[in-house]
Amino acid sequence: MSFKENTDIVFEHYEKKIYDQKQLLEISRALNSTLDYKYLIDAILNICLAQLQTLHAAMYLEPEIDLGLFKLEPQSIKGFELSPEEQNYEIKIDSPLIHYFEEKPKAITMDQILQMEVLNQIPDIVYLRKMGAEILVPLNAKGKVNGLLVLGDKMTSEEFLEDEKEFMTTLANLAGIAVDNARLYELATVDMMTGLKIHHYFQTKLKEEMERCRKKGTKLSLLFTDVDKFKTFNDTYGHQAGDVVLIEVAKQLIQKAQRHHIPARYGGEEFCLVMPGASEEEAIAKGEEIRKAVEEMVVKNPNDDSDLKVTLSVGVSSFRPTDRNNKDLIERADKALYQAKHSGRNRTICYKD
Repeated sequence: MSFKENTDIVFEHYEKKIYDQKQLLEISRALNSTLDYKYLIDAILNICLAQLQTLHAAMYLEPEIDLGLFKLEPQSIKGFELSPEEQNYEIKIDSPLIHYFEEKPKAITMDQILQMEVLNQIPDIVYLRKMGAEILVPLNAKGKVNGLLVLGDKMTSEEFLEDEKEFMTTLANLAGIAVDNARLYELATVDMMTGLKIHHYFQTKLKEEMERCRKKGTKLSLLFTDVDKFKTFNDTYGHQAGDVVLIEVAKQLIQKAQRHHIPARYGGEEFCLVMPGASEEEAIAKGEEIRKAVEEMVVKNPNDDSDLKVTLSVGVSSFRPTDRNNKDLIERADKALYQAKHSGRNRTICYKD
C-alpha cells in the first residue's frame, strides 16, 4: 500500500469519527429535549433502527423503580414478532447477563456471547437468541445498568463492525441518562395507581393551553368524567374492587386519548382529559367514545373473581376568550358533569348557558 493510499484510509477513518460525533451530538439534543417517557422510548428505538440499518429493535426497562427486573413494554418493541408469553419474559437484575454488563458496559454481539461459557447457556441468552437478537447493548445511568437494548440483524446481512458497536455503546449511555430523567419526571407527575397525570400537573398544563388559546386563537376542550354511584359500589364490593375499577377506567381514558391530550386524575374517582385543538363537537364525540368503552368494560372482582360493570358520566366544556383562569373552564365542565349525573347518569353532556 502506497503512502497516499494509507493517508487516504486514515483520513476516511477520522472523517467517519467526526461524522459519528456530530450524529451523537444531534441525538443527544433530541433525547434530552423531551421528558415524555413513551415518546422518548419510541425515539431511541427509531434511532437504533436507522443507525444500524436493522428492522428489529426492543428495549428492556424496569416497569417500576426498584422492582428488580427488566421487561418489554408495549411501546418498546419494533419489528420483533413475539407471542404474549415471550412479551412477558422478564430479565432479573441479578441475572449473570446484567452482572456481565455492569462489569463491561458495552455492546456485544450474540456470536461473542456464545463463545463465553459463563453466559452462553443461561435462560436469558437462550430466550434472546430465540427472539432473534444479534447484538445487545446495556443502558447505563448513575453507574448502574437501567435497561437493555436488543437489536436484530442488519438488512444487508453484514456483521456489526467495531465502530458500530462503539457508536451504539455511546448512544446507549446517552439513552440511559435520558430514560432515567424521564422516569424520574414521570414518577413526580403521574398518579402511580391509575397512570394518569396528577392534579398539580393538570392545572399547570391547562393554564399553559389556555394561554396558547389567548395568544394564537386555537381551540381547547375539557372533559370531566365520574364513575356513577361509585360510593355505593365501594360500600357493596369493597375498596379493593373500587381501586381495580378506577385502574380499568383510567386505562380506557389513556387508550382513547390522542398523543397530545392530557389525561389526568382530578381527585378520587373524578378523571379529566385536556384536549388542545379540539372543538366542542370533537370533545363530545371523544366523551361518548370513552363512556361507551367503560359501559362495555367487564372488571373482575379481586375478592371472588365475579364480573363487575360500571358506567361513566361525562361533562364537556370548551375554552372561551372571556375565561379568566382555569377555574372558569373547570367550573363549566363540572356543571355539565353534574347535569349528566342528575339527568340519568351514563351520558355525555356539554355545558350550555
